[in-house]
Amino acid sequence: MADRHQFKTISLFTAGVITTISITLVLFLLGLTFLVGFTAKGMGDFLKESMGISIELTENIDGESINKIRKELDANPYVKSTTYISKEESKKKLIADLGRDPEEVQGYNPAHAYIDVFIKSEYMEADSLQKVKDSFTRMRLHEGSIVNDFIYSEGDITNVNKNLSLIGTTLIILAVILILISITLIRSIIQLNIYSKRFLINTMQLVGATNSFIRRPFIRKMVLSGVIAAIFAGLAITGVIYYVTGIIPEAISIVKMYELVIVYGLVFISGITITTVATAWAVNRYLRMTTNKLYHV
Repeated sequence: MADRHQFKTISLFTAGVITTISITLVLFLLGLTFLVGFTAKGMGDFLKESMGISIELTENIDGESINKIRKELDANPYVKSTTYISKEESKKKLIADLGRDPEEVQGYNPAHAYIDVFIKSEYMEADSLQKVKDSFTRMRLHEGSIVNDFIYSEGDITNVNKNLSLIGTTLIILAVILILISITLIRSIIQLNIYSKRFLINTMQLVGATNSFIRRPFIRKMVLSGVIAAIFAGLAITGVIYYVTGIIPEAISIVKMYELVIVYGLVFISGITITTVATAWAVNRYLRMTTNKLYHV
């Protein structure tokens, strides 16, 4: 008798653990969907701002002139940052790209010193970019003695903007699909859990228990599983963020703390709301069934 009671306790415990783990996995997937949705704009801005416009400088430019033009560039509202690349650094990049020293082939060093100008994301649109180009053109006329040329690919910038719009639309569609899948999976998990207790529900009905009294312990138990699952899902999402930022340190600027807090909150609310609604729906289904019909479900 004791062994049977122990087996029953272990079975109920195992069922509860499996249910919690299953809900955790679904909430983790849902949380990642929320995270991608919130950080999509940040990722787009990061890609745009990583596409620099290179200013080719003239030969034998002195440090004072470099500082002067960088100061002039940094004063513009559309400039996020500037980076100076010396002639020696530029040559090293050429050797890395070509696999050999171009000076050995051409007889001279073709590399030039550059200033890479990184534009703020809001200016990386067609109309705003034209204003940036006009500003650079005026600068070239004014600083002609130290500026050779401006190098950038307008086609690449246009393609990035188009691709980001397409990716944004695709992410919205995927988010809706994943949310619907998550809700369906949690409902199915809970329904299977309640299915094993359908005869208990019927017995409680037969002894005169009200529907709300019958639903209450099931909802309480499943909400607790939802809360625990939400906590574990939040920890898993944090782990993913730490892993990604460990590989790509620049990604830390994409994930804002307030967005992360909102994601945790949405996962927590989803864990409670979905489990409550799904449990009530599953219990109500068996509350409406007759005893004979329970054997044929």
